[in-house]
Amino acid sequence: MDYWLLAYEKDLRLVFQDCSRIISGFPEPLDMAGHSYLDHFNVFCTGSRNNYICYLLPFWMQEGCGLTIENTRQMSVGNVFLMLYFFIQDDLMDSLGPNSSDKLPLANLLYIEFLNIYRALFPHPSTFWTYFNRYIAEWADSVTNERTSDYFLNDPMKIARKASPLKLSSTAALLLSGQSSLITPTETMLDYVLLTLQMLDDYEDWEEDLKEGSANNCLLSLIRSRLAITHEELTAEKVKDFIYTADGLAEYAARAQDNHNRLSDCRLMAPRLIAFHSGMVRNLQQIAAEITREKMLLQHGGLYYWLSKNMTLDPKQ
Repeated sequence: MDYWLLAYEKDLRLVFQDCSRIISGFPEPLDMAGHSYLDHFNVFCTGSRNNYICYLLPFWMQEGCGLTIENTRQMSVGNVFLMLYFFIQDDLMDSLGPNSSDKLPLANLLYIEFLNIYRALFPHPSTFWTYFNRYIAEWADSVTNERTSDYFLNDPMKIARKASPLKLSSTAALLLSGQSSLITPTETMLDYVLLTLQMLDDYEDWEEDLKEGSANNCLLSLIRSRLAITHEELTAEKVKDFIYTADGLAEYAARAQDNHNRLSDCRLMAPRLIAFHSGMVRNLQQIAAEITREKMLLQHGGLYYWLSKNMTLDPKQ
């Protein structure tokens, strides 16, 4: 388990236990639906989607902001409810299926729980709610216009701002600790982290996104640009050729490294956030390096490739 996660395993268990307890108080059948959504993103449930930054960011901010463990856990619980709320919004925007009638009221219950937690920390008229309004507006703008604009090529920060509500916990931590001067640079820092996170997700999902006709995948956007072709002209064969023959993933990983280099400009003390981003960049770099290594082995010929894969030399023989 990575160092940016290992230190908080006990706290996260308490966070998800609190979330489960609150959801158990929802009216039927929304309590069952809420638990199903929670389990889908619960890091301790087998097969769950690990959206680490959503529930770990308050803990990563704790040391640099001098937050109490109680406030940190509460902010993490609030983040979980807000995360679930926005994932339901994504589901509803993607398809209005027969379960939409249950999702809408569930989303509102989750949203209210988030508000209950953060209202206790920031009573009106705290400036926190000004940031809240802006982050929601950034989210709305980014998700509404992504189908008509190539963000990765033209405005990559808008990719990150699809997750702008995540910044509420970092801004909250800085306001509570009297470090409001760090809010703007921390927002920029998180934009680069969120951009790299989306880039990694898009590498893993490119085949599905291509099949579904999504025009918003970062890797596919880079490939279309390099090949000077339209979205409709891009095929799986051309993507694989770019990745496996033209070493295109090395350029993609270099973009992520550029993002990492920019994190050093922020004065925020959040070493585990930096480590989390470094791990994502290293992941992309290792994948690109492995592809290059495989290609070089193949260029040496079939027998050489087979020997490198299957032959283990015993120094005692």
